[in-house]
Amino acid sequence: MTYKKCPKCELNYITDDEELCAACSPQIKIASREIKVATDFSHIVCGYVYGGNSRKIYEKFCDTLGWDKSKANQFGWQTPLYAKNVDSAKMIDVWFIFYPNYDSKKLVNAIDDYHIVNLIQNDGDRIIEIFDGDVWKTNNVDTLVFVKTSKYYEFLGVYKVAQADSARIYKRISDNYPIKR
Repeated sequence: MTYKKCPKCELNYITDDEELCAACSPQIKIASREIKVATDFSHIVCGYVYGGNSRKIYEKFCDTLGWDKSKANQFGWQTPLYAKNVDSAKMIDVWFIFYPNYDSKKLVNAIDDYHIVNLIQNDGDRIIEIFDGDVWKTNNVDTLVFVKTSKYYEFLGVYKVAQADSARIYKRISDNYPIKR
């Protein structure tokens, strides 16, 4: 095995197959802490996991938060994992990201069949959704985002679309739902 200096800090040594040393690599926050499992489904808190099955999670929130249960079929095998206007006021969308990317240099979770890449940046404060092909219409409402971390879905936050053109940029507006305004 051969070693070289990290190109970013030029202090630490890395193997030939590594791009950056551990000090320079972006960290995925779930890897550095104990997983917190939620048991209360009357509100949603950033940093908690709510289970491993998107449909079951969605149905639990339908029961406790009054979401539209007929949209549960959006969450399952080979579905988009996205439902629009789930609440009675039609002001909330729900999105489960099954293949999150945290490093734009390592697009290991690109979905070839759908030509979409989701980049989660700034510790989850921003999500960039990149399309190759048709872009569907942006729904300008709050979007609740859950990301798959190993085998669980963690709530990342409530987001608003800040930019929508060839790439869609979401910015986090709250760590909790319902939002206290």
